[in-house]
Amino acid sequence: MTRFIVIASGKGGAGKTTTAINLGTALINFGRNVIVIDANLTTPNIGVYLGAPVVPVNLHDVLAGKKHITEAAYMHPSGLKVIPGGLSLDSLKKIDYKKLSEALMDLNEKAEVVLIDVGPGLTKETLSILEMADEAIIVTNPEMAAVTDALRTIKMLDKMNKKVMGIVVTRVKDDELEISPKNIEIILEKPVIGIIPEDSTIRQSVHLKHPVVYTHPSSDASLSYKKLAANLIGEKYEESLKSKDGFFSYMMRMLGFKK
Repeated sequence: MTRFIVIASGKGGAGKTTTAINLGTALINFGRNVIVIDANLTTPNIGVYLGAPVVPVNLHDVLAGKKHITEAAYMHPSGLKVIPGGLSLDSLKKIDYKKLSEALMDLNEKAEVVLIDVGPGLTKETLSILEMADEAIIVTNPEMAAVTDALRTIKMLDKMNKKVMGIVVTRVKDDELEISPKNIEIILEKPVIGIIPEDSTIRQSVHLKHPVVYTHPSSDASLSYKKLAANLIGEKYEESLKSKDGFFSYMMRMLGFKK
């Protein structure tokens, strides 16, 4: 059976889309078949992040009854499959939210894991998608406003009897101004299952229109996403003893000077 996992957050800017893309890519590294869906229907960004803001068929076309969801799937060079949303404002007028449930069911057995990137907060759109998921991962930052908003999302998921697998804390600088992972666990009453450090390679990867796990596989952020992926599937993760693979090494590979 396919696992349908929502990647949610209490507020925008927490790193939800970055986490969906990079967790998916990390799971690919473990040999898993993964699809990431941009179900942030109002402000979809996955296509933008991956350098394809406009595609022939997108999720909005599926929800308008024009296409089957498998026609909206695209393969990233990393092996990750993505189903992007449409950026046109007109497309919002034509979508039928009820069709999303049917579309998701059509992905059953098409992948081992389907990660669903939803809009931030508790909008009607987001709540309708949360209803369809089996499990949820909450993304937050180590600051009080973000953690408070995450708590609201968790309370709603608990009311909906949805399993919250845990918390991913992003943009961690590890200084005295942050809420510690232990205190985040106390406030949210859920385990912290991933800690993603503030890392300049994430900005570089966004500029390159690729996941950081793909462009900088040995960066601190990438290693953290790989550990999160291993945790998710119950595997032990050990990074190979290769030299750090940073931005320069990535560009050398792209130019054909390094394998």
